[in-house]
Amino acid sequence: MRLLGPVLVGLAAFLVAVIGSWVPSVWYDEAATVTSATRSWAALGREVQQVDLVHATYYSLMHVWFGLVGYTPFTLRLPSAIAVGVTAALVVILGRRLEDARLGITAGLLFAVLPRVTWMGAEGRSFATGALLATLSTLLLLAAVDRTAAKRAGWIWWVVYGAVSLLGCAVFLYLILVPIGHFLTLLALRRIRHETSPIPLAAWVVTTAVVLIGAVPLAVLSSAQSAQISWIQHISIHTVEEFLVTQFSYENTGFAVLLWVLAGCGLVAALRVERLRPVLAVAVPWVYVPTIALIAASVVTHPLYSPRYVAFAAPAAALLMAAPLAAVPTRWFRPAAIVVVLLAVGLSAPSWAAQRTVTAKDDSAWNQVAALIQRQRLGESDIARDAVLFGPVQRHPKATSRIIAETYPAAFAGLDDPLLITPAGAGDGLWETQQPLRDAGRAVGGATTVWLVTATKPDDRATATAALRPAGFHQTQQWKIARTWVVRYDRG
Repeated sequence: MRLLGPVLVGLAAFLVAVIGSWVPSVWYDEAATVTSATRSWAALGREVQQVDLVHATYYSLMHVWFGLVGYTPFTLRLPSAIAVGVTAALVVILGRRLEDARLGITAGLLFAVLPRVTWMGAEGRSFATGALLATLSTLLLLAAVDRTAAKRAGWIWWVVYGAVSLLGCAVFLYLILVPIGHFLTLLALRRIRHETSPIPLAAWVVTTAVVLIGAVPLAVLSSAQSAQISWIQHISIHTVEEFLVTQFSYENTGFAVLLWVLAGCGLVAALRVERLRPVLAVAVPWVYVPTIALIAASVVTHPLYSPRYVAFAAPAAALLMAAPLAAVPTRWFRPAAIVVVLLAVGLSAPSWAAQRTVTAKDDSAWNQVAALIQRQRLGESDIARDAVLFGPVQRHPKATSRIIAETYPAAFAGLDDPLLITPAGAGDGLWETQQPLRDAGRAVGGATTVWLVTATKPDDRATATAALRPAGFHQTQQWKIARTWVVRYDRG
């Protein structure tokens, strides 16, 4: 019966994350996962020597996953939905360990509907996996502390705790801040327990030192690729909103108000209600240490803080929301918890719905572009002589709109790609290399129909039209879908 609550909450969280996850178009960041994880091991090894070394472990895991189930936009996101479900179950167990089953179930349900969680549960990146590993390492820390105090093979738990922490760093380097935050948790627990149960700080020091040493090579090598995060904004007044709203509530101010009001109530209640303090001892460092550390490092060095990079602290945010309920009298706990959860669900629902629209991810709508080309080609009598040209992709100058064909390959099957020089999986970088669009007229050869897929900004339609005109092509149709132009040229 002790597993029933975690299993049910985990299943609910999985369903919230997975339902509708196939609707949004794949976007740039997810395309990086696809192009990396679908190449050979040798090609992936060459790639991470140039770019995205920090994601090498995640790409490797996804490479194995795609080898088992194949790639589709749904299978790309399914591991994240599963990770959200497992994390929710672990949050229930963690809340039960810190307080009781009722608080654990409430925290697990709140975690499931956090707008940041509903987002990362349908995202083909490592954020949900990072939250899972952060939660697991926190549970293992508490188990190691208790087993050491009871003199019951505590060292085994410290070894497992260290291994999971190191795996977290490998999946996403910023997770090194979780065990560092655990130091404050241990100090707080030592004060709360009034030395009645010794806290093995020395064991934490040794374990964390090993984890830090193990993470150093990845940190050093990744720092040489820091140009790939040059898009992160410098710390300024907008950082306040990013922390208060975007980090956990993701474009949902109403939910952010609820989160921080409940967290504030928990902090105030903890001054009088001692049983609340273990929950806060775990949740507060988990939220604030990574955030403050990344903001401080961004001020001293170069920008490192992005709200989504602290998504692994979402379980702690859910614990903060549930914490004040521990101060509610027993007879009022259930009604209060129902009200809080229902209010959270109501506030989160608009975010969930918006995150499951076609253009939810960077307004990409690449699935609609692919579907359009596929429909148009079905009506042709001689599709074997079609060619496709790819212009820029909006806001990402290092890639081209071929990224759409990489993520929706069925729609482009059989199309000649005359400008392609080196496919993404054959080179050392993340993306392919190609000839410029101005060479299209000479490259298309005997094609009778040419498709152009290009961004709305910069708009390269004029360049392609001018290049194809000497070869006898004229524009016959064009469509604008979100941030992409699709243009059809026919010869004659």
